[in-house]
Amino acid sequence: MKTKKLTLGIVGGGPKSWIGNVHRIASRFDDQYEIVAGVFSRDTKLSTNFGKSIGISKNRCYSSYKQMAQKEAERKDCINVVSIMTPPSSHQIIAETFIDKNIHIISDKPFAVNLDQAKKLYKKIKSNKKIKYTLTHNYSAYSMVREAKMLVEKGKIGKVEYVNVEYIQDWSGGNNITTKNAKKKLKWKIDKNIVGASAVLNEIGTHAYHLATYISGLKGTSIFADIKQISNKIKMDDNAQVMINFANGAKGIFWTSVMARGGVYGLRIRVFGSKGSLEWIQNDPGYLRFNPSKGAVRLLERGFHNAEFSKNFSRIKFGHPEGYLDAFANIYREFAASIKNKSKKRYFYPNEDEGLETAKFINACKISSKRKKWVKI
Repeated sequence: MKTKKLTLGIVGGGPKSWIGNVHRIASRFDDQYEIVAGVFSRDTKLSTNFGKSIGISKNRCYSSYKQMAQKEAERKDCINVVSIMTPPSSHQIIAETFIDKNIHIISDKPFAVNLDQAKKLYKKIKSNKKIKYTLTHNYSAYSMVREAKMLVEKGKIGKVEYVNVEYIQDWSGGNNITTKNAKKKLKWKIDKNIVGASAVLNEIGTHAYHLATYISGLKGTSIFADIKQISNKIKMDDNAQVMINFANGAKGIFWTSVMARGGVYGLRIRVFGSKGSLEWIQNDPGYLRFNPSKGAVRLLERGFHNAEFSKNFSRIKFGHPEGYLDAFANIYREFAASIKNKSKKRYFYPNEDEGLETAKFINACKISSKRKKWVKI
């Protein structure tokens, strides 16, 4: 029996936003949502025209998120869910506005731009039992990342002893970036008031830490961070190296950079345990390398019989590629199911608990790098 679609409103993600397009496509993958309202730009005319171009009626194309929250709350057919895809500095205040109207939240990362904001948002979410919240740490929703998580939970690599994450990009010092055009081309990514105190950590470091804790099931307890500005073309940090201690005694090293020459979304994680290791690379996402300490190396394939858990998050047969859009869509699909299903079924999408943990991690990194010492998370 086909279930009724959830009505979805959007804040941000206008005509020039590539991530906006990703969210809209992902929401439509499994026929669980209908986009019926939105505000896509501070320019009212631009917002309205864009909204109409994607099928939204004029009277539900709004001029601000505050107007949208208020007007939607007054309607009998108020939206069920809002998806927030604005620059980071507004995530907290927009989410809180819609939480006050009892509207479920899907938010792009980061959870908030600093720890104070994160704590306020976390408290607001926990105080409202009528709403659910998810954060689109999309890498955690790849089929083989979830396969890795389950293998760790089942003890297939034994006790986790070491975690290594590398997430590198190349945009802070690219060939097309100069000191004169950096602000125009990179926009809010190099504005401290918008991106937060650390550009590299709020932009991609948050993904690295979340992925490490998501797969390993461990929380970090202390870190030693070295955050630097390498590029001479921008005035923001663009490289971070972090050593970390986990709650069970495991260790880890993270490297995140937007100044890695030739590094095109190079995300890789390796988890080492007492019985073996796992390795996943985003550029080849359908495979998971499982290397037991005794026996041959195994290459597990998405949706295949040697990766049974991954089938729960796959849409097409093994041998055909799935990737970035599918991962986003997995979060949207699971979130819809959690809203519709009142049972206590386990869901794997990132929530506010994980959002707060990433904020604590980034805050600790900032303090550690400044003081040049180990800091508790």
